[in-house]
Amino acid sequence: MADPSTGPLRGAVLRHLEVTGSTNADLVAEARAGDRGVAVLVADHQTAGRGRRDRRWDDTSGGTLLVSFRLPASGDGAREPTEVAHDAVAAVGAAARAACARFVPVPVSTKWPNDVVVLGGPVPGKLAGVLADFVSGPEPVVVVGLGCNVEPVATQPDATSLRQCGAGDVDRDRLLAAVIEELAPFLVDPGVVHRELVAHSATVGSAVRVELADGSVLDGTATGLSANGRLEITTSDGGRRSIAAGDVVSSRPAG
Repeated sequence: MADPSTGPLRGAVLRHLEVTGSTNADLVAEARAGDRGVAVLVADHQTAGRGRRDRRWDDTSGGTLLVSFRLPASGDGAREPTEVAHDAVAAVGAAARAACARFVPVPVSTKWPNDVVVLGGPVPGKLAGVLADFVSGPEPVVVVGLGCNVEPVATQPDATSLRQCGAGDVDRDRLLAAVIEELAPFLVDPGVVHRELVAHSATVGSAVRVELADGSVLDGTATGLSANGRLEITTSDGGRRSIAAGDVVSSRPAG
């Protein structure tokens, strides 16, 4: 397995739990109690896994990679802590996509804002999701959780898994090693992350319906991703919108 104690993850402690409520919640609780160090926490099973907007995330015990990274988010003069945190979240998403792509013969894409998806092949669907929690303070940190299906999950009807997408010799340890290997350089250069996400986006170039944070719905064509992660949309009347938060509830090729 790749050594998480080198490079941008220097000082990280890799820990393993058989069962926990949520690896994100565990690392957040530690941070609020004063431990702001870099950490990697892996679990075999979560009893209270979360997706975006507090949706439940179900896993197959032993068949889903469940890992959270606690990363520093202090500003560096040029960027505010929230911007540093965003870059870390984007880096984990890009690393997850690239790692999954190593093991399957079908293209793996990202879906704005934080999903890894497979659009073709025998079983298309959501392959992985990323969830982040920001912990403010004198030494702010961001906890970024990744759930990726290695084996099929019956309770996720719209999901897929590496195995269903044609992966052969892969298990959670090999996948985690690949994620860590991909993550290290992405944490160094946000520009590379942005280019990676745009190049492999399943959203950009598609006609989309976006459910916004206030519950309203916006239809249009996704034309790009900004460097700070906003989805750029051209509406049917030619207007332009930049969306910071929302969910793409449907998409199809534009035209």
